[in-house]
Amino acid sequence: MHYTKDRQSLQVRLQGDFNLNAVRQIRELFDDREELTVDLSHSRFVNSEAILYLQSLMQSGKTIRLKEPPKIFFEVLHILGLHESWDLKKIVES
Repeated sequence: MHYTKDRQSLQVRLQGDFNLNAVRQIRELFDDREELTVDLSHSRFVNSEAILYLQSLMQSGKTIRLKEPPKIFFEVLHILGLHESWDLKKIVES
């Protein structure tokens, strides 16, 4: 995982899948910042733990941006019933 951070934001570029291990690392780095950007262009998989973590951040008022999420991200979001509550036009960057 590569990352840059400042007082307000954290930008992460994952080298692998967005899973529980990645969530743990991001949680440690994110601390009390307001914005999180995750580059998923090298990820093949995003699991429910990752999506639920992002959901909790959004519910607490944090800004989330995802770059190039894999197709499975949208499928898991739908399975969890969150696809209608996420403003994907604001969250997802291609």
